[in-house]
Amino acid sequence: MPRNNAVKNLIELHDPQSVVEKFFATCSDCDFEGAMIFIDEDCVYHNVPFHKAKGKERIRRDLVGMGKAINLFEVEMVNIAVNGNVVLTERIDTIGGRFFKAALPIMGTLVVENGKITEWRDYFDWSFAMGKVGKSIFTNPFKLLR
Repeated sequence: MPRNNAVKNLIELHDPQSVVEKFFATCSDCDFEGAMIFIDEDCVYHNVPFHKAKGKERIRRDLVGMGKAINLFEVEMVNIAVNGNVVLTERIDTIGGRFFKAALPIMGTLVVENGKITEWRDYFDWSFAMGKVGKSIFTNPFKLLR
């Protein structure tokens, strides 16, 4: 029986959908440093419409930096589709800090090669996101005073 589990774990290590799901599950624990195990050294992350982060170290710096500004990051996987090594995700990413919390619809494309994410692009509506965060900033402090 242990041999079957080892084979199953080895398959999951290279299955694109499993890699992406485990990556986002780790991020949902706000363990951005731990999530780096799923990122390839030469990965390119493009958080459209923002900059591209090229390389594992730059992605680590961006994610860990974001983690310092927030205390909540949850990923709800609405839909996931796989075509070969390309994984498409429809997600609700909820981020929060001391005075804000916002649930943002995100569409993502991730490419997985040899068990590592080599490309990651997220698309979202920036004006919608800022509206959600802005509304949250103005309402959440007053909730804390109640």
